[in-house]
Order: sequence, then structure tokens, then C-alpha cells
Amino acid sequence: MFAAILAGGKGRRLGGVEKGILKVGGKRIIEYILESLEDFEKVIVCRDEDQSKLYSKFDSTITDILKGMGPLGGIHAALSHFNDNVLVVSTDMPFLNREVCKVLYEECRNANAVIPMWEDGKFEPTLATYSTKVKPEIERCYRLKERRVIKAIERLDGVKYYPIEKFRKYDKELLTFMNINTPQDLEKAEKIMAKRGFRGF
Repeated sequence: MFAAILAGGKGRRLGGVEKGILKVGGKRIIEYILESLEDFEKVIVCRDEDQSKLYSKFDSTITDILKGMGPLGGIHAALSHFNDNVLVVSTDMPFLNREVCKVLYEECRNANAVIPMWEDGKFEPTLATYSTKVKPEIERCYRLKERRVIKAIERLDGVKYYPIEKFRKYDKELLTFMNINTPQDLEKAEKIMAKRGFRGF
């Protein structure tokens, strides 16, 4: 099993800080993510060239091949690196559940992509598993200057939209899907960490 952390997001509403190195409960978000992915054979961090110093302490980092593509660039780089199915994870998800990750990966054995979907039809393309079949569609997006992940997905056959409600058996409150985008999100995450008894370094 292979996984890639998409380290592309600076929080404009968080003072421009790189979200993966934000601390929650005294610990960087990316460190919580790495712990949740311990069952995976190999985990890499996909970053752009400007982030090399920020993530230098992590052993396995790669840079985007397709520049200026946001998450699509990271997904493409990960697929190029592994040449196999890859679970991708946004760098701002401190409550990632390891069982949710394993299910998303296993479900992709018979699909070209597995995307978690909410009951209202919205989906989570930056916590999903992609096969190498997605790579040509991302390259097409690059040529067409389309940066949205949905553009690559909507042209792809064999996409499995997995109901997020099914994950409640592993994550009752579905905190796996909580992103840190605002100071309010960060404050909420701190309270959750304190309630759960998490301890930082």
C-alpha cells in the first residue's frame, strides 16, 4: 500500500502558514497524518519547490512534475513515483483514521479511483485513492490549463464514489474529514485534541 501527503496548502486565512507544519495539541499536523499511515508500505510527501526547507526533515519527499497544478500536480507526481495505486491525503487533516485509509485503498483494487462522497453529492478528492489510469487525464488537464481535480475525475471511467456515512463504523464523528482552513478550525481541533487526551511532544 502506498500513500502520498499533498503538502501544497498555505492557509491564507491562517496568516499564510503552511498548514502541514501547523501545530495542534503541541504536534505538527503532518506528524499525526504519518502516524495514521503507519500501516502503509511507503509514504511520501509531495511538495512544490518552494517547500523544500519546510519538509526537509522528512525522508521521502518529491516535487511536482507538472508545475502550478495544485493538488492535481501532487497526485500526478505520486502516481509517477509509485506507478501503482496511491492514497492521497491533504496535509491539513489531523484526525485521519487509519481504518478509513485502508478501506479507501482496498476499494481501489477494482476501480480507477475511489472518492469519498457526502450524502449531498459533494466529495473529497484530496482524501482518495487513484490508479495510474488517472495520470493521462491529469496531463490532459495540464495541457488545457484546468487545475480542478473534478476535471480529471469527470472524464475518467471506473470511478467509485464511496459513501462517507459508511465510515462511521470506524470514525463515529467523521473527524477524518475535518480540514484546518481557518483560525476557528484550528481552535476547534485544539479542543478536540484536549478532549481526547492527545499529547504533543
